[in-house]
Amino acid sequence: MKKLMKIVIDTDPGVDDIAALIFALHEPQFDIQLLTVSSGNVHMDKTVRNVCHLLDIFNKDIPVIRGYDQRLGESDEYAYHIHGPEGFGWYVPPKTTKHQPLNVDCADALYELFKKNPKEITFVILGPHTNFAYLLQKHPDVVKYIKNVVMMGGSIDGIKCNRHHRSFNIRTDAPAFKYTVDSKAKITMCPSKIGRDYVYFTEQQVAYLGAMNDVGKFMEMCFQTYWEPGYDEKIIANCDIAAIVYMVHPKIFNTKRAYVDVDTEVNIGATTGHFDKKGNFTVIKSVNRKQFQDEIFNRVRELDEIEITDRDFWRNVHRGLTDPTKEPEPEEIVKKPKRKATKAD
Repeated sequence: MKKLMKIVIDTDPGVDDIAALIFALHEPQFDIQLLTVSSGNVHMDKTVRNVCHLLDIFNKDIPVIRGYDQRLGESDEYAYHIHGPEGFGWYVPPKTTKHQPLNVDCADALYELFKKNPKEITFVILGPHTNFAYLLQKHPDVVKYIKNVVMMGGSIDGIKCNRHHRSFNIRTDAPAFKYTVDSKAKITMCPSKIGRDYVYFTEQQVAYLGAMNDVGKFMEMCFQTYWEPGYDEKIIANCDIAAIVYMVHPKIFNTKRAYVDVDTEVNIGATTGHFDKKGNFTVIKSVNRKQFQDEIFNRVRELDEIEITDRDFWRNVHRGLTDPTKEPEPEEIVKKPKRKATKAD
């Protein structure tokens, strides 16, 4: 039997994180040791609630730890305009959750976990690097215990519609990312352009997901505010999912070593780099779009047995199928709608 990959996921849900977490929670090769939460796409109270709500919906018991509200940098930027008022797109989660975060210090808990499992756990960072920076500040020797770091963010080559793009995960706490750069940890960067320019979903593919099963419908609901600005067609950027899929199917990705740095003073959050086999990062350069998307759709199809019975979920579904601001009639939320998937493009 293949040994499971032990991972810790640091996340700031956010629509893209939610989609990535759905895949990570159902990935048979993963042994998720811990979920740590940062502020980023939305404020901390909502990111913590969103993680706990996902665990409720999918009946997963994984410890959750609230990270640090105070960023090292001065940015107070959030992304409600694209992630929706609760960080779930059109979906409106409940105010309370069954799962609750542990009442412990994030850096101390991470340090103890890595120290007890030396060179066994990969740290996956899907949001700003605030929590990792506090960990490095408080326990600088933690690097010798971490197997590697897989991160989503950075834009040393820009993206299709903006070659000077500054990645959200970096610019919202650039000084924190500087700690990552200087840490001497083994780091793989999944840049913004991978999700935006290689493995994005089209509008037709999003509709196809929604017609597949309950999990696909859940993703479709979340995606309804998440159309990527600046592109000629309506697309959904699959940035965080790309980092998760890379860990499971690295052979469909092309990587190259590079020296990476970040501007923390002038063009704050801009990542720079040059490719060199002795570089401090492994940078994902490209990915096979067809193989990636086949993996995504096949995985969602494998989750047919998951039935979401929560009435609040189906209330959201009916609201989203018509008008996201309109409350559905009571009879509309009694039964699930029956839909038939057609072939995705």
